[in-house]
Amino acid sequence: MKNKSWKKLNRKFTLLVVPHSDSTIRSLKIPLWLINGLAFIGLMTLAIVIYLAFSYSDWQITKKENQELKAVTENQAKEIKELQKITQETLLRLEGITETENKIKELVGLEDDKQNIPSRGQGGVGLSAASVRVMTLNNEEFLAYDSAEISPMPLSYFSLENLSPLNKIRNDLALINETIAEKKETLAQLEVDVKARLEYLEAIPSGWPLRGRITSEFGWRPNPFNKARWEYHEGLDIAASYGTPVKAAGAGKVVFAGWKPAYGRTVVINHGYGYTSQYAHNSSIAVRVGEVVKRGQVIARVGNTGRSTGPHLDFRITYNGRFVDPRKILK
Repeated sequence: MKNKSWKKLNRKFTLLVVPHSDSTIRSLKIPLWLINGLAFIGLMTLAIVIYLAFSYSDWQITKKENQELKAVTENQAKEIKELQKITQETLLRLEGITETENKIKELVGLEDDKQNIPSRGQGGVGLSAASVRVMTLNNEEFLAYDSAEISPMPLSYFSLENLSPLNKIRNDLALINETIAEKKETLAQLEVDVKARLEYLEAIPSGWPLRGRITSEFGWRPNPFNKARWEYHEGLDIAASYGTPVKAAGAGKVVFAGWKPAYGRTVVINHGYGYTSQYAHNSSIAVRVGEVVKRGQVIARVGNTGRSTGPHLDFRITYNGRFVDPRKILK
C-alpha cells in the first residue's frame, strides 16, 4: 500500500521546451510531489497575503478610530478642565453672595441666622459654629451640620467613585443647583426681612425732634412752678426759639393733633411696634389726625402753650403704654 502511494507521488510530468529555431527540443521532468508542494506553498502564501491585507486594513481602521478617540479624549479633557473652572468660579460667586447677604444683614441689624423683628402691633424688638455629625434619613447616612445654611450631604458623595473628575463635577453642579435654589429662597426671605427691618428702623422714634438745650431730664425734678415740691417728669424738655420746626422722631400715624390741658397744642404719633411719641407746648400744628408721617417730617412748631414757663418742646415716648426715657432711644 505504501509502495503504491509512493509510486503515485513519484509520478512525473514531462515539460517539453520547443525553441523557435531548429535547436534540439528539451524535456523537463517534474515530480508530482514537487508540483503539489509548490501548489501548497502558493496557497499558503496567498492566504498569508490575504490575512496580512485584512489585518493591515483593520489596523488602519483601528488607528483612525484611536486617533479620533484621542481627539475626543483631548476635547473632553479640555471640557472637563473648563467645567471645573466654571464650577469653581460659580462656587466662589455663591460664597460672594453669602458674604454679601451677611453684610446686608449686618448693615440693617439682622442677626446672622434669625432675626426677631416684632410686628407693628407688638412690643419689643448667626451662623453658629458648624459642628459636623452623621445622621440617618430613609436608611441613608448623611453628613449634617448645625448650621442651617449648609444642607446635609449624603456620605456617598465622598466615595472613591465620586473622586473622578466627571463625577466630581456632576456632584459639584448638583450641589450648586441645590445651593442656588436655597439661596433664591433665602434671598427672597432676606428681601422681606430687610424691608421689615427698614420699616422697623424708620418707625422707631429714635430721631431728635429738634436740637436745643435740655432744660429738664426724664425722672424726678423740682416743680418748675414750686421749687419746694418735686414731681416725676415723664419726658425730655428741649428749649428752642419760638417757631422752631418740630420734626417727627420716627415714621408713624398721627393719632392726636389738638389741645390738651397742661400740654397745650399737642401731637401724638403711633409708630407701631409698641411705640408712641408726644410733642407738647407747640405754637402751631402742621398735621392732622389719621395722617401718615415720615421720620424728620415737620409736624409742629415750638411754642409756649399750656402749662409752660417758656418756649420749649416737651418730648415724651411710651413703650407698650409706659413712659420711657427718650435718651435711651434717641440717637
